[in-house]
Amino acid sequence: MPLIGATTPAVQDSTLSIVRFAMRDGGKHVDVWVSHAALDDLDYASPDECSYVHRFKEYRQHFESIASEKYDKGYVEVDGTVRIKAADLPLIYSD
Repeated sequence: MPLIGATTPAVQDSTLSIVRFAMRDGGKHVDVWVSHAALDDLDYASPDECSYVHRFKEYRQHFESIASEKYDKGYVEVDGTVRIKAADLPLIYSD
């Protein structure tokens, strides 16, 4: 079953070097983590001028699609999170 977006805002976690957001599988809450390395790899004219959360917001729909695809394929961590890394970004550019 594909994940659907939740209404909670994304939050930066500098300790883990991620931006965290939530999605849903029916009534089940699924945490999704996007690594800072993945956000650094996005095409930005001047990445230093915007936060990781800002970059995330620009591509949120793409990250939601990647998370849903990884979830459907069973690429879920032991703790239940779906983690998006720089290696997953070709999925954005193939859209």
